[in-house]
Amino acid sequence: MSMWEISVETIVAARHQIRGVPGEGGRVHEHRWRVRAIVLAPELDCTGWVLDFHEVDETLRALVAPYQGAFLNDARPFDDVNPTRENVARVIAEGLAAKLDDGRARVHRVEVSEDGHCASYVRS
Repeated sequence: MSMWEISVETIVAARHQIRGVPGEGGRVHEHRWRVRAIVLAPELDCTGWVLDFHEVDETLRALVAPYQGAFLNDARPFDDVNPTRENVARVIAEGLAAKLDDGRARVHRVEVSEDGHCASYVRS
């Protein structure tokens, strides 16, 4: 099945501490993560878009705004869920999907990366 795909990116600078691991990951440390959201659609809308890039960009930025400059372990849901790249990608993907999925276009994947290390959450 053919699909159209668009993506938007933003940067999130936040501190976190991975619970239950020794070494650097177990200490409080900071990242500048590149967050990339990919939206798919089997057909374009009447304008010829998957979705308006500005709408996707604004929604992504609003969703990650509470994490900018924050200590993720204190922010919901990471006060209860380990703030790994994998979990950050899932939380962002689910939040975006709740706001953007429209029955035609849908959030397909969110990638969280830094320094060549990337974790992705793919919605099936």
